[in-house]
Amino acid sequence: MRRLKLMNFGNNCLKVFCISLLIAVIVYIANIGKIVDAPVGWIIGGILIAILELIIFAVGISIVYVTSVQLGIKTRVIGALCGWIPILHLIMLGRIILIVSEEYKVELKRIKLNDSRKDQKICETKYPILMVHGVFFRDFKYLNYWGRVPKDLEDNGATLFYGNHNSAASVDDSAKELARRIEEVLKATGASKVNIIAHSKGGLDSRTAISLCGMDKYVASLTTINTPHRGCEFAEYILDKMPEKQKEAVASAYNKAASELGDINPDFISAVTDLTRSRCQERNKVVKDSELVFYQSFGSKIDKPQSGKFPLNLSMRLVGLFDGPNDGLVGINSFKWGEEYTFVEPHGRRGISHGDVIDLNRENIKGYDVREFYVNLVQDLKRRCF
Repeated sequence: MRRLKLMNFGNNCLKVFCISLLIAVIVYIANIGKIVDAPVGWIIGGILIAILELIIFAVGISIVYVTSVQLGIKTRVIGALCGWIPILHLIMLGRIILIVSEEYKVELKRIKLNDSRKDQKICETKYPILMVHGVFFRDFKYLNYWGRVPKDLEDNGATLFYGNHNSAASVDDSAKELARRIEEVLKATGASKVNIIAHSKGGLDSRTAISLCGMDKYVASLTTINTPHRGCEFAEYILDKMPEKQKEAVASAYNKAASELGDINPDFISAVTDLTRSRCQERNKVVKDSELVFYQSFGSKIDKPQSGKFPLNLSMRLVGLFDGPNDGLVGINSFKWGEEYTFVEPHGRRGISHGDVIDLNRENIKGYDVREFYVNLVQDLKRRCF
């Protein structure tokens, strides 16, 4: 709330700057005759006004740049560049004010909504929630993979834990890590089971842990989000066509970086290989669903490259050549798994990317409230007595 108040103050400074600057210009134009007759006083007054306006603007833009989430890097950079171009700087300033005003309105609405239902604890499920990340990411304390989602879930009563597994490993190895993590969560909470919400490869890891690592009796439900259950033809093509030396170089570079970030024996090639269509088909013959677990899945797609943030805006077309309509990484035909499947699609043609479904970019998308999506998801698990 403190950030919002500070952001709103900064935005109000920008509004005051615009209004006062307009008034000053009108006053000077209206008194052009007096300025000509007695220029010294008007010039001194103009200098003082300019200094005051500059201070108000500097304070406002600095606060907004530091506190706003929705401005993004692109808008910040363009705003800075346009700051020296007449007319364009006013247009860009107006856009910044509108973006920040909308952000303040949206965030304030969410705070009020969560406060109004706080006592209901609509996300207080019978079993704790284990959130499982996808490939090439880790669970960091200060950079949450799930963006703003966990806070809203906890504000509504959820008990959350994270997979804390390696970023790059085979599905089998990740499954073993998750099995150990499930046992840790049960020991820490005294619960008899967990609910798993898994994104991307995390869904494959979780299914394998349930089926092959004896976790079926400890998992009440598995919800997969944009998981390539049937694999990615695009990934298979890349692995088949990329020269061995180049693959080794990329793998070596990633494995080295991943080790620095905490991975133990990262294996880039195994992680990617397990996402291919052929490998997933083989695994699906062995990894069977358990009758003890409720399985459900969600998926989405983007309709145009502009809908996705980098690099998904670049990969969407390429992935489409192999996997058809996709979320920037995974084709929509690969998402469906379990008893229930929901295709998530906002109004219009914005679409929801592979990153949008986990709030990776912390972006407010019109027609799709990612935080409320997860609140509703967990609320439904509670309704099912999970």
